[in-house]
Amino acid sequence: VPADRKLYALRDATAMVESVPLIVGSIMSKKLAEGLDALVLDVKTGSGAFMENKWDAQELAAALVKTGREFGVNTEALITDMNQPLGKFVGNALEVYECLKIMRGETDEAMRPVLDLTIDLTARMLVLTGVADNLDEARARCLDKIQDGSALEKFRANLLLQKGDPRICDAPETLLEKDVLEIPFVAENGGYIEEIDTRGVGEAVCALGGGRVQVKDSIDYAVGFEVRKKIGDRVQKGDELGLVFCRKRSQFDEIGEKLRNAYKISFEKTHSPKLIKEVVV
Repeated sequence: VPADRKLYALRDATAMVESVPLIVGSIMSKKLAEGLDALVLDVKTGSGAFMENKWDAQELAAALVKTGREFGVNTEALITDMNQPLGKFVGNALEVYECLKIMRGETDEAMRPVLDLTIDLTARMLVLTGVADNLDEARARCLDKIQDGSALEKFRANLLLQKGDPRICDAPETLLEKDVLEIPFVAENGGYIEEIDTRGVGEAVCALGGGRVQVKDSIDYAVGFEVRKKIGDRVQKGDELGLVFCRKRSQFDEIGEKLRNAYKISFEKTHSPKLIKEVVV
């Protein structure tokens, strides 16, 4: 997007990154330039979100919806939970692998929130555009497209148009490098997982090379983290909370403290947070 990075750098230099009007301008200018009839937005809240508390998320969602509707675009926003990683994996190739498994109908319980949220967002778009009469019908149609393989085939077609390798649709495991170390990250004590600092997990993956700290940094697409326990799960000392994908053992040692600090384990049972917290229309 022309000038987008320069404008963001200017906002950063003037302490205006969190300005809701400027966030709305940045997001909606791109969307509205596409000539949309309808738009469904996913506004995250929680420890891994830009808007960590729900009040800020509500303010942003309301402003986005209001702006869209003022430009004649039928707009809705979901406020969704980011107090723990959404799915099973954190990391570039790992997350693509997860999405391919879902489109292949091979979703396991840890991947389920990714599927559920994707179906809900898509279903709302089908209703807004008049393709479906109601959400129940729309959700059922979305799930049918996963189960009959047509969602995967549409992804394959898009991949070909962008000169990607369609073979990954048939063998998602080819995305995962075989020489990457897989090291278990275990619980130091037993109890129930009360909190996960999603930002801390993301920073740990970034430290492995999975994200950029500076613009000039290169990205290692193979590294990442597999989430094996989530909020509300009971764990014993020594249970695997996750699996770290890294190049060297020293990398695992370097991020160990950050991961330990990201998980809070208590003796009291904690319920998993609701995925979709609010719908803003």
